[in-house]
Amino acid sequence: MAAERQTGGIHFLLDPTGGVPYYRQIIMQVEMAIADGRLRTGIQLPTVRALAVDLQINPNTVARAYNEMEIRGIVNT
Repeated sequence: MAAERQTGGIHFLLDPTGGVPYYRQIIMQVEMAIADGRLRTGIQLPTVRALAVDLQINPNTVARAYNEMEIRGIVNT
């Protein structure tokens, strides 16, 4: 069963059968939302804890995605 969450123009959907780690799926979905205009500068992503609870995944997974996106300059924390 896929985990879902809608926030700020992004509908997070994690596929447990796709073979792609959850943190990578989160990053790819944020990148796509930026590319297609659903996520603009100044829009806040959910907190690590909120997204982890909503997607029913470990908060460290969300933190890893957020940290990698910050290192790559995709988001600011």
